[in-house]
Amino acid sequence: MLPSDELAKIGFVRNGIVETIVSTFDKHQNPIAAPMGVSSEDEKHFTLSIYKTTKTYMNLKEKKCGVVNITSDPILFHRTVFKDINPGNKLPKDWFTHASKVDAPYLRNTDAFIEFKVTNLTGSGEKAEILCRVQKITESKKNSLQVYHRAKSAVIESIIHATRIEVFIVSGEEKKAKELVDLVNHYAKIVNRVAPNSIYSEIMSDIQTRIKKWNKKR
Repeated sequence: MLPSDELAKIGFVRNGIVETIVSTFDKHQNPIAAPMGVSSEDEKHFTLSIYKTTKTYMNLKEKKCGVVNITSDPILFHRTVFKDINPGNKLPKDWFTHASKVDAPYLRNTDAFIEFKVTNLTGSGEKAEILCRVQKITESKKNSLQVYHRAKSAVIESIIHATRIEVFIVSGEEKKAKELVDLVNHYAKIVNRVAPNSIYSEIMSDIQTRIKKWNKKR
């Protein structure tokens, strides 16, 4: 039985969306991880809104379970979004460990992770709404005090925007794409001011380069 405040304790707010990394196994038990927004329904349930064309959706549909990884590490978000920066275009398998309550992997270097089972899957359009029930919450980094760094938040916001920018460019929604590109450029200025010549500025440069390439392909 989960304590009623367990999700709230790690930052969830009912009907609020938090940014996480969801990990699953495919049919060959290969680990897959992708950044994803999670919306809390109550102390035991949350919803994922996910495109049906993604590997994560296919894995959740088949396996009916997964893990929500909680982290504020921009590097993890960057490498799980843009797989081509990893060796062999895949995340290293030694980043993962098998969860204890569900047939899914979790990422080792995260602050916490939530094992869940899929209880309902709906959606007639290009996206599905997946209702999930919490099976176990593990806090893997206790008392890990860190200062607040504007660059970390700016980079994560930019990575999230970048995933949508590519979709908008491909679908010809130029106005929506430009709004997000302007935000990314704004965040890049912040990062270059507060964390110049750092891993954060390198990630921002990579994001901006990718956006330029996407625009050229139109």
